[in-house]
Amino acid sequence: MKNLVKVAVIGSLFASFSAFAHHPAADIVAEDIYLMIDENVADTPHADLEFSDMGR
Repeated sequence: MKNLVKVAVIGSLFASFSAFAHHPAADIVAEDIYLMIDENVADTPHADLEFSDMGR
């Protein structure tokens, strides 16, 4: 039973790393692309979305 708990904890740690991963496009996409997206979204309801809490 102890081994099963250990395996479950280690397995959940490995499975959760992807949730904390850095976005893969963050260092690839040029800064002007993000500026263009911000300009296009500025007058829409999506401009008010806040993702800093990520569902907490």
